[in-house]
Amino acid sequence: MCGIFCFICKDENLARGHSILETCLPLLSKRGPDAGGSSCIRLRFSLTCDSRLLFHGTVLWHQGQCQQPLETDETVLVFNGDIFQPRDDPEESDTRWLLRQIEACRGEDELRQLFGLLRGPFSLIFLRKQDQKVYFARDSIGRNSLLLGRSTDLQEIFITSVSGNVPPSYTVHELPPCGLYCVDLKSNMNLSLFPWADTSEAKQLISSLVIKDKIHLNHAQSLSEMQPTYNFPDLLLGKELHSDNVHEQLLQSTEIKSVCEHLLSALRASIKERIVSTTNSCKNCLLTGADTCTHPKIGILFSGGIDCTVLALLADEFVPSSTPIDLLNVAFEKVCRNPKQPSPPIDWDVPDRLTGRESLEELKILRPNRKWNFVEINVTRKELNLHRDTISQLVYPLQTVLDESLGAAFWFASKGVGRVEEIPYSSPCRVLLLGSGADELFGGYTRHRAAFERMYRSCFKETASEINAIEQAYIALEQELELDWLRLPSRNLARDDRVISDNCVTPRTPYLQEDFLARVQSLKANQRCYHRLEGGIGDKLILRLCACKLGLVRACGLKKRALQFGSRIADRHQNAKDNSAFLAGTGSA
Repeated sequence: MCGIFCFICKDENLARGHSILETCLPLLSKRGPDAGGSSCIRLRFSLTCDSRLLFHGTVLWHQGQCQQPLETDETVLVFNGDIFQPRDDPEESDTRWLLRQIEACRGEDELRQLFGLLRGPFSLIFLRKQDQKVYFARDSIGRNSLLLGRSTDLQEIFITSVSGNVPPSYTVHELPPCGLYCVDLKSNMNLSLFPWADTSEAKQLISSLVIKDKIHLNHAQSLSEMQPTYNFPDLLLGKELHSDNVHEQLLQSTEIKSVCEHLLSALRASIKERIVSTTNSCKNCLLTGADTCTHPKIGILFSGGIDCTVLALLADEFVPSSTPIDLLNVAFEKVCRNPKQPSPPIDWDVPDRLTGRESLEELKILRPNRKWNFVEINVTRKELNLHRDTISQLVYPLQTVLDESLGAAFWFASKGVGRVEEIPYSSPCRVLLLGSGADELFGGYTRHRAAFERMYRSCFKETASEINAIEQAYIALEQELELDWLRLPSRNLARDDRVISDNCVTPRTPYLQEDFLARVQSLKANQRCYHRLEGGIGDKLILRLCACKLGLVRACGLKKRALQFGSRIADRHQNAKDNSAFLAGTGSA
């Protein structure tokens, strides 16, 4: 993970650019503690007109060491991300490899095609000196953060991974991940967009269409050839079912078993590339220059739920047997509703702590030779308030109660400071695997069940036909799933990237890998979930079947619980969509 920054102005005074960089620099440096540097560029168009640019890049390296910014006679590049692309020299840094690809492109169409086919999360900024144009982008899924700030007079622009407390004379937005953006320095700082796909949907952030196009280009076998014909209503409607054996019943279907095998194969490949594509040293050994390192390098944000437990079990296949895996489990002191009453002893056994321990025991049974470090991270309200300014700057420009809760939970979890078997412990991992995207893909949220059941009840009341009611319910569910997929980059991913990376850790999201996404999105909603079954069974049903096939019999029956409630950071009396007084500095946690 890296921090990238670029400031552009239409006059010779870069002082404001240096001032904004100084504001962002502490946060940029945390994202890239291994190296950093700046480059000032002056481009003259005529005797009376020129532009000044200030680039800065910080580096947390995984695949080959490299300084940033990277500059040649043709290009200046700052890059943040992971490129999981086959190449001749696997030791070459992503940034150097990408620079060569950029300089081989002759125009915007070739640049757009290059970035549209990159595998892995990224954000980048680069200048093509001869064209006098600055380009910047996030990958089409929006896994990495990139913010755009503009002065009120529109004469200055800055682009950055994270912004901090910039002056109020600048408006800052999260950059939508819908294409390659361009600032033509010869014009009046005009901003143009080259969408990832030539469709109106791309401009509206229909990233799923882009993903499917990318997969078709990368694989000879089309998704239509893999399209299964089963659906859960046909298999289960009218059957006598028991919650303790429904998964085993469904796995008797040859077709469902085959779908699970394909999904697990793609997920294994995703997890493997996210584990092996890093250094052989943990944070501490990298600093000391130790020749060998047997400390944990891979951690998993671990609530004990189905998403993260599947990741942990599959990660075991690719982490050397002599190296522990850190399972990071966070809990918060419960909100005190009446400060006048004496506080009871803090109960750290929040719901996620209990399910975490339960799933840990199942992992130990299935993988008894692995050392699992179950890191209990306990956060008091006092400690949370001490770090309010940092969390607020990282979450910015988002500012809701939900952003506050999830931002704080991810920040403390990725910090990794807690206890393992009552012994103080600080995780030295440089990579953190997250289950992000699983709920959006497999229908795991309460609102998915609500959309399904609301339409089902309405249609059944009108027609008294269960089959018709279920069909209409799935149409409503498809719409809800599509809406959630479109909101994922702006509601979750960029914020989580900013927050987690502040702890010198690279977040990686195996469920959002291109091949895995294509396989899941080739399934219809009625092939992914069935909300006529109770919670903990029907939601994310096909993923639960994958887990059951792996032997996670107990974990595959655990109900979905949102992180903010499972860790007990959230106050249920607050509206998640309201602006947060905590982030604004006008209230305490």
